[in-house]
Amino acid sequence: MRRIYLSNENKRDAEVAFDKTTCRSNVYYRSTEGESTTQERRIKWTAQEDVDAIVQRAGDNLLQQLIESDPEINIEQAGKKVEGLKKVYVTNNHDIAYSINLQQKVFDKDGTLMETRPESSIAGNLAIEGFPLRWTGKLIPREKAMRSLVFKRSYQIHHVNGLTYDFLYDMARKLDEADSLMLLGAGEKGNQPLVMATGGSPYRAFLEGRVLDDSYVLIMRITNLEMKSVA
Repeated sequence: MRRIYLSNENKRDAEVAFDKTTCRSNVYYRSTEGESTTQERRIKWTAQEDVDAIVQRAGDNLLQQLIESDPEINIEQAGKKVEGLKKVYVTNNHDIAYSINLQQKVFDKDGTLMETRPESSIAGNLAIEGFPLRWTGKLIPREKAMRSLVFKRSYQIHHVNGLTYDFLYDMARKLDEADSLMLLGAGEKGNQPLVMATGGSPYRAFLEGRVLDDSYVLIMRITNLEMKSVA
């Protein structure tokens, strides 16, 4: 599990664990024979059978080559199972690019390119010792939050020992009693958005708590999209 620094309303902080919450789907697939199926990654075509590569090689004879042969199919490679893939950047010739410069392009509402600038790399602020995520004191009712905010991801926060259990349980209890979510702040002053990793997107983070007897659930929900009514 990943670690995170979190503080409460009394500005007491602790290092706790968190991981992504997942909901397993009840949908499953079977073959025509009624057997269970599995998902696999297989090669569709290689760089040499890419459409642009075929057009470049064939030139004006593309139509004739398509009639006479199957240049878009590699008999030896097509259909092979692949595992352990890694993302790499390539050039126009499909060679591996070892040095790249990423750019940000800004378009207006009509799709016209307005500006091209170097991509900015925002430093992550999730697990910086000495600068925990802070309670801002800004509560939003749970029902209002669920109707007005679009949460992209949810992370469950876990205690790592008995002391952090009491620490997190108390936070969850207060939020549950208020039936509200608490806005979290990051950075040195606790007024910055949350950035999960360097180069990531900034998000607003909200903390939700629920308790049942001696059990608790503390969930950090992140969002960068708010729904607004149409005038």
